[in-house]
Amino acid sequence: MTPSDTRGRLPNLLIAGVSKAGTTSLFRYLAQHPDICPADVKELRYFSALRYGEPLAPLESYSRHFAHCRDHRYRMEATPGYYAGGRLVADAVAALLPDARVVVSFRDPVQRCWSWYRFVRSTARIPKDMTFAEYLDRCETLHRGSTDGLRVNQPFWGLGGGCYDFWIDAWMEIFGERLRVEFFENVIRDPRAVVEGLCTWLRIDTSVCASLRYGVENKTVQYRNKKLQQLALTVHRRSERFLTAHPGLKRSVRSAYYAVNSEHTDERLGSAERQRLDEFYGPHNDRLATRLETAGLNHFPDWLHRHRQPRGDSTIQ
Repeated sequence: MTPSDTRGRLPNLLIAGVSKAGTTSLFRYLAQHPDICPADVKELRYFSALRYGEPLAPLESYSRHFAHCRDHRYRMEATPGYYAGGRLVADAVAALLPDARVVVSFRDPVQRCWSWYRFVRSTARIPKDMTFAEYLDRCETLHRGSTDGLRVNQPFWGLGGGCYDFWIDAWMEIFGERLRVEFFENVIRDPRAVVEGLCTWLRIDTSVCASLRYGVENKTVQYRNKKLQQLALTVHRRSERFLTAHPGLKRSVRSAYYAVNSEHTDERLGSAERQRLDEFYGPHNDRLATRLETAGLNHFPDWLHRHRQPRGDSTIQ
């Protein structure tokens, strides 16, 4: 099946990154808009194969996730791993989805790394007793060896995944004004304003934004029992399509499960680890900010404009 055979059933709106930066929330918010049809599963990961040197699956396996879409102006999916695929993934997206618009959400990489660590620990992909300092040691070793991006090392993508400057050039050059940059901090502080801005950029009705349901999605919660958590994750994967179509039921099931197998913790990011990460990410943040400024972005969050005067617009044009 060729792209022309499936053009009306392929997405034209992608949330491409980054992980732990509000992509699930953005997907859920935008999915409520009558002009947007979400995929039956949030993360399709179709183009992710390219990151690992694997071929793309048949297009039909991608398009079937939008078979339920009718005359919606946009068909949307959200796979936050696409962004780190850089030029390889961006080129493939542009070739197969020539009219696609792409949204990327950035987050303070220090907080993103901490959140990723807690996430992979909550999903039992690293030992529950592994400290954050130990985790960073492992991440740094893999990062220095340029192996942290391998599929087998994905749990230790917490550090390398925050080097946003590595991939920004490709996405900006290929998509131009069809690329929209948002910030997690704004999504949390004023989600309605972010969604209204996105709708304006997409040229769809903004008046419906007042009636959308806004709330934190995909919040990391630590488990009590590992086997029960692994079982719950398996059940979620197998039922994700159904739960995506019934968000109210998903919220109820999730709340009930957390009441049984969640654990309250008071852990905080330590000052030593924070300083360690600040020093690591400083040059990367500087390069990212400089590149975004050349495209006319402003209103940077604190972590990105500490040494800059904002100027320009919030959309790459």
